[in-house]
Amino acid sequence: MNKPGVFERLNFFPERRFDLDFPVVYWFAGLWFYLKGFLYLCFLYMLGSDPGPYETSIIFEVIYFALAFIPSLILGFGFWNEKTWVIGPSLVFLLVDSPVLLFRVLRLADAGFLDSGLTQIFEFGGLVLNLITLVWLFAYRSAKQIKQSSSRK
Repeated sequence: MNKPGVFERLNFFPERRFDLDFPVVYWFAGLWFYLKGFLYLCFLYMLGSDPGPYETSIIFEVIYFALAFIPSLILGFGFWNEKTWVIGPSLVFLLVDSPVLLFRVLRLADAGFLDSGLTQIFEFGGLVLNLITLVWLFAYRSAKQIKQSSSRK
């Protein structure tokens, strides 16, 4: 009997996510975290294309995006594979990530890089999607805990 390999066991894009009973919040959050991982690579590329010397804020962003890339992909994988452990770490991640993205938007606005409407949509859109995901996951987790505590009575 052949054991499946690591990549055969890791299903980054499971078919189950298209089932009608798949939780919509898990689908949305998984998509957002996968997209976030891709965006962090894009941010790193764009920041690396700027000529040096770099300001302290840019160095902070480079380090943050490089460190946050892997957890984003892990959380996306966890959501799309319906892992029960994923909600808590994702809430912590989003609570840290949202202020960093706000700091990025404010830095870009101060430097005059938010003059383009498309850039505004991408930067503010990412921040808004972060907040929507944060609130939705918190509400989902709270509703689940209330349901569990009422069923124990």
